[in-house]
Amino acid sequence: MKQELWQRAYAPDPAALETCVKRALARLDTGRAARTHTLRTVLLAALLLSLLGGIALAALESRTAQLAGWLAGQDREEALLTGDIALSGSSTRLGDVVYTLDDVIYKDGMVYGSGTMQAAEGANIVLMAEDTGVHEPAGYPLHYGKEYTVPDDAPSYAELAEARGARIILAKCVADGVLDAQGALDASEIGYDQVPQPDGSIRFYFEFAGAQGGIDRAQSYDVQLSLANWEVTPEGKWLREEPENTWLQKEWVVTVTPEAKGEAE
Repeated sequence: MKQELWQRAYAPDPAALETCVKRALARLDTGRAARTHTLRTVLLAALLLSLLGGIALAALESRTAQLAGWLAGQDREEALLTGDIALSGSSTRLGDVVYTLDDVIYKDGMVYGSGTMQAAEGANIVLMAEDTGVHEPAGYPLHYGKEYTVPDDAPSYAELAEARGARIILAKCVADGVLDAQGALDASEIGYDQVPQPDGSIRFYFEFAGAQGGIDRAQSYDVQLSLANWEVTPEGKWLREEPENTWLQKEWVVTVTPEAKGEAE
């Protein structure tokens, strides 16, 4: 999925706030009355821009909500942005693949999250998602009902690997649930998606409810993710059995603490 298809333009740019205020202050009249009036105007304008900037930052702070919106529509994105949002950025490595959790959202008894799988620095591999064939054009999410114009000369995963002398690695990340105080997993109705990116990485998405209904709202959550990857031959064979077993697996627990409390119950 191309980033520009997900990204929306949010205005104003919070980074420009300081410049706007400085320019306005520079135009103040030297007269006392004029200075007082203009300064008040500038401060009010700065406050308004700051508030708008905060709205822009809030809209941009969850890649999970953005990806959910791409997958299920704008209503889903807007709903998740009213939940408890916990930014992460934690990463771990399994073989030649680095897994990064972007953020997690708690909303009405459910947990949602997303992140990125990408080749480790210096690793000569071509990443492929689970529901993708080696002869499909690399980097295009073709199974989501989206319209794409794929160039005739777009290389497949197999062709890209051959050109680079690289191995094809199928990478996967699925949520197991959250750990309770006793260390037991709590999850049901687990859903996930894995979306190829033009830069060769893969976005992963997950959501789940609790085993006995909704997940309880908490100050923090210990999210357990099941990571895996294995090599795929240029013919499409998964190398997961001896004597050519390349299947790597890992359970990864990430503690996330919501920084933005929303309307979640």
